[in-house]
Amino acid sequence: MTALDQLQRRQLDRKLGLMRESGMQVVPQGGWTKTVRNALRMSGKDLGRRIGVSQSAISQLEASEERETITLGSLRKLAEGMECDLVYAFVPKDSLDEIMRRQATLRARNIVNSVATSMELEDQAVSDEDQESQVETLSSELLFRPDTGFWNEV
Repeated sequence: MTALDQLQRRQLDRKLGLMRESGMQVVPQGGWTKTVRNALRMSGKDLGRRIGVSQSAISQLEASEERETITLGSLRKLAEGMECDLVYAFVPKDSLDEIMRRQATLRARNIVNSVATSMELEDQAVSDEDQESQVETLSSELLFRPDTGFWNEV
């Protein structure tokens, strides 16, 4: 991992952290389209006219949004009809660094446990303390070494 990779991830993390903290990723009951349309006091017929579809098509699109089967293209068209921007993002539940640290530790623990099991079978058991030390060292290496199969399961 290069310094540039780390910088880009941290900058993205700051932006996404603001979204996570704001709680904006929570979709209102009934979906964003219906919520914003109602807040604007815009009927389904009005919105349909603005984007060139029927009122029943608006109802179908709103139902599709609620079922999470709507396309981004349809959402964008609906947003434009309400003079809104569509904002699309993945908002991590934790910081990106924390997610990567957890994965590195999990991967390191799996590797160390696999090796420790083999060594135990050969009557060369390693203490729990030494194994934890190896997990810490290996997880640090995994975070910074490119092409390590980081997300592969062991």
